[in-house]
Amino acid sequence: MNPWLKIIRPVNGIMGVVATFISGFIGAGFSFVDFLRFIIIAALAVFLVTSGGNIINDVVDVDTDRINHPHRPLVTGQISIKSAKTGVAVMFAAAIVISVILITPLAGAVVVIAEAFLLGYELKTKKLGLSGNVMISVLVGLIFIFGGIAVNSIDRMLILFLMATLANLSREVIKDIQDIKGDVDRMTLPKKRGVKFAAYFASTSVILAVIISYFPYYLKIFGIYYLISVAFSDALFLASVAMIPRDPEKSQQVSKLAMIIGLASFAVGGIS
Repeated sequence: MNPWLKIIRPVNGIMGVVATFISGFIGAGFSFVDFLRFIIIAALAVFLVTSGGNIINDVVDVDTDRINHPHRPLVTGQISIKSAKTGVAVMFAAAIVISVILITPLAGAVVVIAEAFLLGYELKTKKLGLSGNVMISVLVGLIFIFGGIAVNSIDRMLILFLMATLANLSREVIKDIQDIKGDVDRMTLPKKRGVKFAAYFASTSVILAVIISYFPYYLKIFGIYYLISVAFSDALFLASVAMIPRDPEKSQQVSKLAMIIGLASFAVGGIS
């Protein structure tokens, strides 16, 4: 495999592209095709930012990768550190330029925020536990804001942003509970405040996400079909809360399924 393809880990970028298309569909509904050009540009920007973020990860972790991932391009010398940094700069700059010129300046501002969060996470907050969890969760939510900007439908995406951020924050903390014995170099929330406190924190995040999920119906953004479909997602979210103390791994899996169904609920709302 080409070393540049290896270092950007395209599967992660493709997942971001899919999420951008989904958010565009949720925001535009049956008008999705009218905004297709903007959604494609937004998806390309997301791919560039995600790819740049993966390169930053390899640059920061190059020493540990000599042991854990000896076949990665920076370790083998197929790509130099200098070339990798240049690649990040080009990708990040390109994402900003196409967003500002081909979508809107607001889209460019969101890209700048996302890139700043990625840099901050990799260089500083990754090992700090909760602050890193928050940064990653906000980045997940920002994809939906970005997709909403591309189709000129930010109002409904703000609610999805809050839901996605809170739900993902819960999943990140649950993962830290699950990995508490192996996280020797990270000051995670369960290590700092205990597993019980971390479980309460994760549960609260999920419950807030569930409460917010009903706002689109009561604000008359979406109709009854959304309300019915989101109830299934919320039931799974609440079930995941009950599983945290005894089985964090299963709780995380159920929460992930709930997020997928929640996305589908917003898609139903967008076309109903």
